[in-house]
Amino acid sequence: MGRRAAVTVGRSHTVKRYGSPAAAAAEALWYTRLPWAAPRLLDVDGAALVIETRPTARALPGWQPAAALRELLQAVHAEGVHHRDVHVGNIVQADDGSPLLIDWETALKRPSPLSYDLDGPEASGIPVPAIHEGLTPQWWGSPQKSSIRMRWRNGCSSTSPAG
Repeated sequence: MGRRAAVTVGRSHTVKRYGSPAAAAAEALWYTRLPWAAPRLLDVDGAALVIETRPTARALPGWQPAAALRELLQAVHAEGVHHRDVHVGNIVQADDGSPLLIDWETALKRPSPLSYDLDGPEASGIPVPAIHEGLTPQWWGSPQKSSIRMRWRNGCSSTSPAG
């Protein structure tokens, strides 16, 4: 992650070290608020956030759970939450094969009729995270090379019934 945090991925747990305990606690909040949408939070120790290690969609190119991911993002949106950094590197596989989200650093709770993660920042009216300023926004249909649309080129879109 470079500037904001350092990530160490181990066999059983992943450690994300921030520059401050407040930053680690801010991200940990989402793991506790939406435990059904993320891998298990194991610990928050000062500036370190520790979660269960899960394989990413980037590491599993044949695993493309588009319909299940869309349902997960709809459920997150139903809670008024926008992850705001959805791409194949931040989607992980649960034991049952369902998708979960990691890297909640940019998450935001704000009501909106549309989801940032499914519909994008312009359609949803939800702002691009400050740490993404000048970069391509990370959401399902983003033209960014790690987006769901670009990586899972099986005709899926955020709104297509086929997923």
